[in-house]
Amino acid sequence: MAVVTFTLFAFDTLPGRLWAFSQMGLAKPALRRTPGLAFFKLMGTGSGDGFSTWPNFGIYTLLCEWPSLEVAQDAVEDAPIFGRYRSHASRMATLFLDPLTARGSWAGHEFACPQLAARQAMPVIAMTRASIRPSKLFRFWPRVPGISDAVLDEPTRHFMIGTGEAPWLNQVTFSVWNDLEAMRDFSLKSPSHGEAVRRAYSENWFSEYCFVRFNLLGQDGEWPGLDLPGIRNSRSAPAPGLQEETT
Repeated sequence: MAVVTFTLFAFDTLPGRLWAFSQMGLAKPALRRTPGLAFFKLMGTGSGDGFSTWPNFGIYTLLCEWPSLEVAQDAVEDAPIFGRYRSHASRMATLFLDPLTARGSWAGHEFACPQLAARQAMPVIAMTRASIRPSKLFRFWPRVPGISDAVLDEPTRHFMIGTGEAPWLNQVTFSVWNDLEAMRDFSLKSPSHGEAVRRAYSENWFSEYCFVRFNLLGQDGEWPGLDLPGIRNSRSAPAPGLQEETT
């Protein structure tokens, strides 16, 4: 079973931020040497909740795909590159994720999902990634502040952050929702986001697009907004009280 990890790093000091910025290039060889790591993207964030053209030099993210949960857990605990980040970061948290459904690709990579329909556990975790055509930047980014404001006012959202590999051209949204209906309603029916989605498809804003929905397997570390009950220890089985919903 392929497992995806999504790690957030915060750097509160100037030396930490300088180190983190340097690692956007320097960390990649070490990541490529990490046993079992099939795919990774080291990313920066925008200011605020990440949905800004102005970068936030204090928060970075790392998405990885592994062949199994055990390999992922061992790497986050023991791989040298994760250890270096842990020693420099002010805080760090990793979510261990089971991909349920996926559409599209990310830099040509397609996320492995089960052939049989799986059951969606609550909360729902979703990730979208889009490569924005340079000619469409002036259409995409003016809509982002309105979408960001709508997200902040959405009571069914546990957590959301904007991140990406390259400023302005690549945008990743990672979000946690109460249930599938809440996620779908915001995505398709909200005035700001729903209209942006329809325009993006009809006007061909994106050169590449990827959407993945996950079950949460575990969490290592703490992060504001990710106070998800019963799953703090990544070595534990999923919390027995989590609701399930058929996809």
